[in-house]
Amino acid sequence: MELEKIREEIDAIDPELRKLLMRRLNASYEVARAKKEAGSFDIFRADREEAILSRLGEGIPEDRKAGYLAVVRKIMETSRMYQYGLLYDWTPGLFQELFGDLAIAPDCSRVRVRLTREDRPNAMSTILSMIGDRGFNMERMELTYEDKDAGTVTFELVICGDLNRAEMQKLMFQLSKESKDFAILETF
Repeated sequence: MELEKIREEIDAIDPELRKLLMRRLNASYEVARAKKEAGSFDIFRADREEAILSRLGEGIPEDRKAGYLAVVRKIMETSRMYQYGLLYDWTPGLFQELFGDLAIAPDCSRVRVRLTREDRPNAMSTILSMIGDRGFNMERMELTYEDKDAGTVTFELVICGDLNRAEMQKLMFQLSKESKDFAILETF
């Protein structure tokens, strides 16, 4: 196949992908709505996602499997990001519960947080994706503790952004729900 024909085929596939992804996001909306009605804010279920990845990876040729599963993983991350954002929008005061008595400077441009994740592949790349997908950069990441017995790692991150903005608050909400021992340490 000529390169131009291959590109035409890709261009024909893209609208089909868009339609399916929008259908998936519509289903994600309904999941968030059902969770809100049930009073649940738990979106991330590592066990369920691993089972889905295992099931969807069956029969995929080895030379494409890693790339295919990376796309599926990203779709699941995007779905979770969307659901957390909806829950934040639908639940006034949710963020205030998260940061408690922390004084947020009116002109803050950095947020330092601490979080613990399972020590497994993609555990921190998912965090980095969350930060970037919400439109923020990370200035610093430091491993502060590794618990080999528990299989966890604890990091401190400095994220560039204003904690007064809704998108940053949504990011903090999602990080808090997908991490253990999450804490907003300071803004500056």
